Amino acid sequence: MHINISVIIVKVAEDKNEGRLIMNETKSFFHLFADGALSAGFILSIKDYVAVMNIVAVCAANSGATVVAFSIEDTHPHFLVFATRQECVRFLEIFESIYRHFATRSRPKGFCSYIKLEMYPVPDEQSLRNVGVYVINQPTKDGKRVMPYDYPWGSGCLYFRGRFVPVWLISEIGSLVCPVPFSSIGSVRQRELLHTRQYSIPGEWLVARDLILPTNYVDVQMFESIYKTHNAFRVFLSSNKSKDDEVRAKIAEARGVMLEDTEARQICGDECLALFGNRNVRRLSPIQRLRLAQALRRKHRLSMRQLASVVRLPEAEVRRYVS
Repeated sequence: MHINISVIIVKVAEDKNEGRLIMNETKSFFHLFADGALSAGFILSIKDYVAVMNIVAVCAANSGATVVAFSIEDTHPHFLVFATRQECVRFLEIFESIYRHFATRSRPKGFCSYIKLEMYPVPDEQSLRNVGVYVINQPTKDGKRVMPYDYPWGSGCLYFRGRFVPVWLISEIGSLVCPVPFSSIGSVRQRELLHTRQYSIPGEWLVARDLILPTNYVDVQMFESIYKTHNAFRVFLSSNKSKDDEVRAKIAEARGVMLEDTEARQICGDECLALFGNRNVRRLSPIQRLRLAQALRRKHRLSMRQLASVVRLPEAEVRRYVS
């Protein structure tokens, strides 16, 4: 399989007849993640793990993004996906929305009821190989007494295996569980498993022990093509600190920095004056505001949330057009 690792190319323009945004883009690999320090109550129970895994399935079925690898930890998730930027944004929007409703309904007041995902395009093949193992190695690297291929809350058990039984089909007492098609489940129970009325999944997808199986939607062949051989995968699976630090540096860069609001507004005003001849963002068209956001991101690495605030655009739009 040929893997397109080229950094996504995004062109934003204004259609003079209709004033629409036009975006041409190609598919690329993206690393999606959340800041565990900001979502300490993300997972509180086994029930939460199952729910979040099922939310991932809904995102995979409805965003257009291809899930290549993922892991869910008690404080945050990591994903490697193959998608256009728009599909990637769609994936994280669906994930954040469904999780927010699930958490609001299911946990005590005061616990985390939201999650905010960040993303960045993986720039080259070496980085891609580092990110792939970084994602599935998360539980082991964070001190859990489990290898990636035995961790049930991610895709680590799927890669470079012969004939094997996925970890999700083995019960607590070691017996095999027979999966059933999603379409064979009653409509009320279907909504309970999906945690949404807005989206669904293909009826032929298999479910076992209330879990929508990752074998339905994870592209195992694409992941394996990144490393090509079992031995190469073994080498990268034992990644050293420098490789992990490279991924962490990209994570930090993607998160951006949060300045004091007054300082961020001052910087925004200065940049607005330089680009458009006035300091008032409200006077700018949506296209101009996006260009201002792109300049602020490039020069000052402001976070997406702060960018959206200072240029006065929805954060989802900033995510779509600013990298």
